[in-house]
Amino acid sequence: MSDKCSCCNSKTDCKQGEDENEPKFKYQRLTNDLKTILNADAVTCTAVHPKFLILGTFRGRVYLLDHQGNSVDSQLSKSGRHTHQVAVNKVDVDPKGEYVATCSDDGKVNITGLFNQIPEHQKLDFQKCIKVVAVDPNSKSCIDQFIVGDEKLVLYKRNIFNKFMPKELCMVEGSVLSICWHLHMVAWASHLGVHVYDLNEKCSLGLIKWEVPSQTRLENFNCHLRWQNDNKLLIGWVDTIRICIIRKRNAIEASSRNLPDYVVDPISTFQTSFYVCGLAPLTSSQLVVLGYIKEKSVSLKALSPVLCVIEYKMNSSEEICTDSLNLRGYEDYTVNDYSLGCIIEENRYYIVAPKDIVVASLIETDDRVEWLIKHRNHLRPHNPLSGLP
Repeated sequence: MSDKCSCCNSKTDCKQGEDENEPKFKYQRLTNDLKTILNADAVTCTAVHPKFLILGTFRGRVYLLDHQGNSVDSQLSKSGRHTHQVAVNKVDVDPKGEYVATCSDDGKVNITGLFNQIPEHQKLDFQKCIKVVAVDPNSKSCIDQFIVGDEKLVLYKRNIFNKFMPKELCMVEGSVLSICWHLHMVAWASHLGVHVYDLNEKCSLGLIKWEVPSQTRLENFNCHLRWQNDNKLLIGWVDTIRICIIRKRNAIEASSRNLPDYVVDPISTFQTSFYVCGLAPLTSSQLVVLGYIKEKSVSLKALSPVLCVIEYKMNSSEEICTDSLNLRGYEDYTVNDYSLGCIIEENRYYIVAPKDIVVASLIETDDRVEWLIKHRNHLRPHNPLSGLP
């Protein structure tokens, strides 16, 4: 079973009242079969689904686990054919939880039906490194489309002969760094910034340029994209967060020029004090953000990552709550070693490191009562991860 966090020294700064220090999250570390996997391997990418977790690893394996870290029997576990020769770069799963797509520097893209009643297995060899893949979120019975990004953004669509045929959507400045597909909108990042492509209109809605960080390159940081709903796109890249709304042009805008029906409107842009490792919605105006501290320790090691609740307005933000999390091995990790998954409907957030996965959940009524009894008058500091095994 999962264990409550109890062994890490961590700190919380919650701005919920001058004398209050009440926590916003409770934490659990996943163990069980995951512990055995991480003893011999390391996580390189994840996909979080309401039914399960899928992990891609440094050794090229792909695992299906339940939310407690137990292995789940699937087509992935029946043979070695669903693995890659080197580290898995990306895993993506369809909304129904029936298919998974994976890619790797071995040049392969694997699309696998997870369970016995779904015998689908496609292995495509691109003979070059493939960093990102995204499956069609609108699939009805099987995966008929998926998108691959390299020096082009390419849609692969199944034809009547059951073969996937390529269709180039966009040329790319450098290479495709990340993809997030929702309904008919595809958000993707290149070396210049973030684009949104409309599959219905077969056109790009434009480029959201990103400031290049000093003394390094934009592509040295993972770009984190997430659709909060059908028309709100969350972007976290380097130390900047941008919230965008995809809206339909009004009649005056549409008639003035030959423009796409939809436009991308940034409604809030702000900087963070840390590098962004992942972001997810909490409320309509609050985000949960996983951060990598820019400063180093006295011994020049990495500091522990933070989980923040940030409230944003037009072009300003406030950190409402910040937890410092001492994940296993954090001193040796870089900004790109972390990721944040979530189940939005349940307000559960999966903090993923190469050798650790911790789940943050909102404090419930019983938890609040227990905390208030234990910390009368709020005089003691809160250690959300103290006591982790």
